[in-house]
Amino acid sequence: MRHRDTGFYWTLTVLFWIALIFAVLPDGLSWTRVGAEVTAQQGSLIRRLQWLPLFGTAAYVIWIRRDVCMGLARHINPFLILFLVWIGLSVLWSGFPSVTLRKVVILGGFSAIALAFQAASWQPGRMRRLVRAGVTALLVASLLTALLLPDYGREASLNAWVGVTRSKNHLGLLAGFGVLLWLHAYAIREVPFGRALCGALFCLGMLLMARSATSLVGAVAMMPVLWILLRPPLSIPNVWSVGLLAFVALFASLAFGYLMILGVPTWQDLVRPVAGAVGRDVTLTGRLQIWQLMMQEVSNHPWLGTGYGAFWLGADGPAPWVTQNLYGILWQAHDGYIDVLNETGIIGLLLVGALLAFHLWQTAALLRHDRANAVFHAMFIGYFMLSNISESSLFRPINFLFFMSIMTSLDLSRAHANIALRRRIAHKTTAAADTPGMQGFAR
Repeated sequence: MRHRDTGFYWTLTVLFWIALIFAVLPDGLSWTRVGAEVTAQQGSLIRRLQWLPLFGTAAYVIWIRRDVCMGLARHINPFLILFLVWIGLSVLWSGFPSVTLRKVVILGGFSAIALAFQAASWQPGRMRRLVRAGVTALLVASLLTALLLPDYGREASLNAWVGVTRSKNHLGLLAGFGVLLWLHAYAIREVPFGRALCGALFCLGMLLMARSATSLVGAVAMMPVLWILLRPPLSIPNVWSVGLLAFVALFASLAFGYLMILGVPTWQDLVRPVAGAVGRDVTLTGRLQIWQLMMQEVSNHPWLGTGYGAFWLGADGPAPWVTQNLYGILWQAHDGYIDVLNETGIIGLLLVGALLAFHLWQTAALLRHDRANAVFHAMFIGYFMLSNISESSLFRPINFLFFMSIMTSLDLSRAHANIALRRRIAHKTTAAADTPGMQGFAR
């Protein structure tokens, strides 16, 4: 029997935690906007010093465990690979090719860290335990920063906390995910009730202090999903089929009745109930205006996009015309799908859609073998997809949620590779037992 793999255990643990921390902290470890324009265009020496040692360590682990990585490759989400290739090609038509190339390298480095983490000392559930500890530690650090260093830890103009993160929305996303992590830990009996309750309430308190409506809605929306998948009233196959049919029937009936009585709804009609529920105006704090202008920008390069990472580059980039009459300089469209469409075109958005669909399929397939781990992945991808409706983290290289999306994608791949390996071993054992002359050996 093969011994448990413990190689590189602490190396990969420290690598994961450092990468997680750097993905949350402000770019270049600067809690001000000073130098942001230069960093966006030319990169940052501090950022290179942060990430290059991590990328190098990951590359070393991958090389040492290249046999494991080769076996894992056939289970990796194929649309993730295709999208990485596509954004690499976008250097050819990018308006800022050096910026695009630099961000493609960073994205490749993130992917290398995720692959290295799966190549050694892998265990089901190890990643979720590490991320729960890391997220909680970052929220504790944010609490201390907000209380002891309010000039850095609070955003006074919005009466919100930012902690050690880039903004209140980043702190909110971190805290919202923390709430789900602690609830999941209790639901699968990984931690006792008292500890889980304290962890969830602490994260909820940080979420409220961040005043992030996006994160609050995302966390609340995923709570019933978490419970239904872990405590299903029906068997899982019936939940999928019956639930889907019920949703389609309900949606079709409501849509038909609405159209017959009130006519075709406007954007304001669609968003007003949600916006009102979280205390926002019907423009979602001005996001609808940004999205409308962004779609005008998309129409200039619909298929190929501007080039990966080559749009939100400050005053000297192509973005200011979109937001200069609204809020001054912004650094995202506040919608991950629109940002992907704008930078990588319709082709890129289709690849991302296929990537997310395949991720969901892999998650559903894992339910039959490891429900606790599968529900963790379902919980995260749902939270990730919802958050990208009003915050942009989809394929933004140095971003906490994006880093976790790559980690979870490859963790799913490793889980399926492990299942396939067990099946091959079981098949060979059965075949050997059925071979004449081998029955006694099998016994």
